[in-house]
Amino acid sequence: MSVINTLSVVMYADDGARLDQAVSAVTVAAARYCASYEIIVAAGPAAAAAAARVAATRPLVHATYHSQPRRPSYLLRDAAALISADLVLALDAAAAPPALAIERLLAAYNGQDVLVGMRTPAPAHPLHHAHTALLRRVLASDQVDPLLPIALFRTELVDLLPADGEPAPPLAHLYAVARRRNYVTGQIALPAQGVPAMPSSLADVAALVAQGPARGARPALGALVVAASLWLLLRRRR
Repeated sequence: MSVINTLSVVMYADDGARLDQAVSAVTVAAARYCASYEIIVAAGPAAAAAAARVAATRPLVHATYHSQPRRPSYLLRDAAALISADLVLALDAAAAPPALAIERLLAAYNGQDVLVGMRTPAPAHPLHHAHTALLRRVLASDQVDPLLPIALFRTELVDLLPADGEPAPPLAHLYAVARRRNYVTGQIALPAQGVPAMPSSLADVAALVAQGPARGARPALGALVVAASLWLLLRRRR
């Protein structure tokens, strides 16, 4: 384990329902593993009130707000623009991992450029495996769990985050680009319980196949795209 002197935690929040819980989990973990840390929240319209309340009542928490809906990549870039530390822990506040998972990620840091988590045991549903396999193929990445919205990376790699409008999960995109550039990357096991995945839609997955960083995906994957995306779409409507 390498010492983490300064840490900026950046969160993107489309929904403020779990923001307090996310900030609490991060605070517990960061206080144990970092000499100095800050928390930055980029909130969409539905999370603006919760973000303002958290920033006003908790020390070391800063927030930015948006009046129009934004993709996670835009919100994450916006939050990352305010960082002042050497290392960044990025996560989705609406799908925040528990403090134990965050602590395991921080404890495993040993100077890597990018460090990500993977759920163990992995989700057992076959269509989940199909979806993650498709994302790995499109992103040209070996990331085991590209839908897990948590990563630790060096501050200067913020520029590798996807631009607004790209449908790829932003942290999976960052890992994939870093891997292709031969940066030092790592993946560690995180407890599956309480670690949700980033949701995807039919439109997002279809756009990934057409516009993803690796455009060599075979047309035969079209059926896989439809099957995985319809399953995810139905899950979100339940």
